[in-house]
Amino acid sequence: MSTIRKLPFKFLFFTTSVITRNILQRRSIFTLQTWRRAVLLLINLRQHLKLIRILSHPQATQLIIRYPELSYKYLRNYIALDISTTTCLAILIEHYSYLQKHFKSDFLDIVYHSTIRLWSQRIDDISVEIVLDFPHTIDFEGDLCLIFKKDQVSIYRIIFVIANGSSFGLANDHVIFISSVQGMGDFEDVKQATKVCRDIQPAQLLMAAMNGVGMALGVDTIVGIGNKNQISQGDKFYFSYDKFFENYGDLIPTSNFYKMPLPYAEKPLDLIDARHRKRSLQKRIFKNEIRDQVAFSIRQYVDVP
Repeated sequence: MSTIRKLPFKFLFFTTSVITRNILQRRSIFTLQTWRRAVLLLINLRQHLKLIRILSHPQATQLIIRYPELSYKYLRNYIALDISTTTCLAILIEHYSYLQKHFKSDFLDIVYHSTIRLWSQRIDDISVEIVLDFPHTIDFEGDLCLIFKKDQVSIYRIIFVIANGSSFGLANDHVIFISSVQGMGDFEDVKQATKVCRDIQPAQLLMAAMNGVGMALGVDTIVGIGNKNQISQGDKFYFSYDKFFENYGDLIPTSNFYKMPLPYAEKPLDLIDARHRKRSLQKRIFKNEIRDQVAFSIRQYVDVP
């Protein structure tokens, strides 16, 4: 009863009316999927009310007014396949609860309206940068994203949320869960960006940036999605999540997720062929510079007690 008393009824009415209007507009009221989602909402009603209460906080109010579907998107495929609705809801609650507790009050409003530059350089007359954004177009895969840009053009992104470790069978209080690693631009842009950035691919540079995010937040573990659980998978995979995340960590037993401790483990330099040692060291220095700058930039938005 205490949960219901604390709940802002106007806010609950607003989100419920949006759900109802969307169902009527799509003429899906009689579909099995709609009724299945209604049952799932009722089963998870207490936690759903908790989510509504969190999203009604002043930090998230403007976001939810512009994007009311956020309050029930966990009823669809959210974050990953083969994760229960209850767990998806718990992750959504944890993410926005974490932002509410640890970030400044205007953070969500800023990141929703415009990107936040975390790192940038100009190399050989080419501008490269990494920004933080809200994934407006593919929000069901997560609620924040890092984007790598070349000359202002987005060419790669990583989508993620902040979750409780228990959602993935881990003891960590919090983990960063990466649900998508996706190319966005032309292959030639990716190739050129790789060349100017010490022959390091944009996806790897974004992982260095994710290391910086973890450093800024005091989170020491990243969880990455496997091929079988990725929402946007098609008949053919042009990007292997399994092979990619194997470079950073290990498969969590009896799951399709990878655990990656921060900072990432690096092969000792003395075990690298002497002919490639200097080049490997330069790459590490470059990635560490990105990590440190991203950590510094993120801390500007963290609400320090």
